[in-house]
Amino acid sequence: MDWLNKLFKKENTANVIEKYKEYRKISKELNHKIMDKCLDPDVFKKSARLLGAARGDILVLDNEDEMSILMDFALREYRVNKQTTVEIYQKKIGGENEIEKEILDAFISSYTSLFKIISISKAEKSLILEDMLNKKDDIKIIDRSLSKSAEPGVLVFIRIVPVKDFNMSAGIMFAFYGELEKALLKKYKTLSKKVKSDSESVKRFAAFYKLSKTDGIEVRYA
Repeated sequence: MDWLNKLFKKENTANVIEKYKEYRKISKELNHKIMDKCLDPDVFKKSARLLGAARGDILVLDNEDEMSILMDFALREYRVNKQTTVEIYQKKIGGENEIEKEILDAFISSYTSLFKIISISKAEKSLILEDMLNKKDDIKIIDRSLSKSAEPGVLVFIRIVPVKDFNMSAGIMFAFYGELEKALLKKYKTLSKKVKSDSESVKRFAAFYKLSKTDGIEVRYA
């Protein structure tokens, strides 16, 4: 019955990939809705300053792709009255359908960390990761772009978004060579202490954003 098990696995993988494509598309559309409806310009400016991506009211970005990083931080990290912009949107407007509601919950449950890529399955569009900050392994995510371009051993700072049937990334990424692991972790601890925030996730994001400038591999954001 090996052929039947292989057929079932193949069909199940295809179904998950199709669901991933749908959720990825809806996630991008939902991000724009949140920005249009609830992102306060002042939150955006303060987010840029906190990351060191602005001088006064002028953005200082290396390329247009970095706008995705700033938006991710502004929507999911920066808090006003203990609420992120995503949480404000969920309470004020909410999802238009069950998929949007699920994705909003996933956005709020999302988290960032530095991960080591352990293995890649191009057929399944998936990667197995090890969380270097929280000491967890065997974390599987689906990411069509990353599964094509990444290599085992590379370190990536990403945001994992856990939906019902799989994990996906939020699309932003800082990449580093694996041999820098010890040095990165040491620098991260030093830099995070300098970030003016009570939030560990804000400190983590800001520290690795800075490290991407000094030690990172150039990447394009999906």
